Amino acid sequence: MNWQAFLNFDRMIATSVIKFLYWIGIVLIILGGLITFFGAFATMGYSFGAGLGQLIMAVLGTLVGLILWRILCELYIVFFSIHDRLGDIRDRLPPRT
Repeated sequence: MNWQAFLNFDRMIATSVIKFLYWIGIVLIILGGLITFFGAFATMGYSFGAGLGQLIMAVLGTLVGLILWRILCELYIVFFSIHDRLGDIRDRLPPRT
């Protein structure tokens, strides 16, 4: 690892952190969806309609949450990719006089 590049922020580590946080988010979204899904059966004990609605919303909410989380993480990675490419362009330009 080049410590000079790390300390001067020449190389971004955020994309690696975002990929790690992406997987943590996936686990949390699925865990929340499963808790809501199984909680819907308890809700069906006193209100079948409410429990059924909660069951459907758990599945749909989990799917939408996973898709939105993926899009958000991709946007962050695109921002950092733009930064890297702009640095490459800057390096290719002739020096300023």
